[in-house]
Amino acid sequence: MRLILVNDVSTVRGGATKVALQCLEASRDAGLTCAVLVGDDGEGLKPRFSGIRTVALGERPLREGPTLTDVFTKNYNRRAYEAMEGLLQESAEETVVHVHGWSQILSPSIFYALAKHEARVIVTAHDFFLNCPNGGLIDFRSGDVCHVKPLSAACLTSNCDKRNYFHKLWRFRRTLTQRNVGEDFWGRIGIVLAHENMEAHLRSGPLQHFTTLRTPTEPLTRGPVEAWRNHRTIFLGRMCWEKGVRTLADALNKTGRTATLIGRGPLLGEMQRALPHCFVPGWLSDEEVTRLAGEARVFVMPSRMPEPYGLVAAEALMSGIPVIVSSNALIAAEVENNSAGLVFESGDADSLAEKLAATDDDHLMRRLSKGAFALGQRIAPSRAEWGRRMVDIYTGRSGFLAH
Repeated sequence: MRLILVNDVSTVRGGATKVALQCLEASRDAGLTCAVLVGDDGEGLKPRFSGIRTVALGERPLREGPTLTDVFTKNYNRRAYEAMEGLLQESAEETVVHVHGWSQILSPSIFYALAKHEARVIVTAHDFFLNCPNGGLIDFRSGDVCHVKPLSAACLTSNCDKRNYFHKLWRFRRTLTQRNVGEDFWGRIGIVLAHENMEAHLRSGPLQHFTTLRTPTEPLTRGPVEAWRNHRTIFLGRMCWEKGVRTLADALNKTGRTATLIGRGPLLGEMQRALPHCFVPGWLSDEEVTRLAGEARVFVMPSRMPEPYGLVAAEALMSGIPVIVSSNALIAAEVENNSAGLVFESGDADSLAEKLAATDDDHLMRRLSKGAFALGQRIAPSRAEWGRRMVDIYTGRSGFLAH
């Protein structure tokens, strides 16, 4: 059996690409023939996967600054179509194609190539671009979760994009291009969910086959943290509006509390100016993050969007560190029901400030720390188990989407 793994980029700067490379590693170790299609230069594959057949387009992601030509190429990337078609024709082996990211470079054109072939197609839903034009199921203007039917007239007229309405129209058109591959195609592909609660948001279109395989991860620390003895409040993630950093900054300034905010992103400079009393260093090495996590009393995940999973929350829980999560996070109920942390009202700085103040209670934090560690032991499969289950999906042994 042959696997073709597809992703916009090869260099890990987020959870989606990290998971994509873990899929590639598990498949190679299981003896599958592997090939890769990436939209960037492929440099991120060389250290670990130098012997694997790689087709790299050498293009830049939209997030690095769209150009005029992107209006056409990122709606339907002809080079990506031809590359996908070429890989499919290279071998008569039974083939499974696993798509991770396509919205930044590869575009929906890859699905048109896949629709012409009999290869089994699996897509991991790291976000909601399978049916939502802006990918987040959120109105970036109001901050509210969007309940409008994707691609409806109300969706078309909604100015929900993070940039402007013209960009929303472009994204709407691209999603139509994607949908127009045909219901027969979308009805036969398999969707792997990072969290089971994603399914309700993706069933409004022609998608029919879903399975959940929670993303594997490792604890932030080498052993459980006695969080109730610590004093550090930590945010770890991308510094952007949808991750809720402005809500966190407002809550910290309302209360005068200090925190450590780790990560890069368009709002890094703004956060450094808004929080002069806090430690906002940008990105740090894994070793430094581990050291600071060992000093953590609580981790905050203030996302405005329906966070599909939130790996940093899982990593904190596995270390016995309680989390404060937004009500929009899909794991919010799980955290609350297992006494593993606190839930605040998404986008509400006063609500978050109230939960931050509650962390001053040592007795509460001791209980939440123990609850966090207990939940962390079962929140996600081990890396080895996850790898076996993913290969079982590819080969059909799991029964999901088997011929």
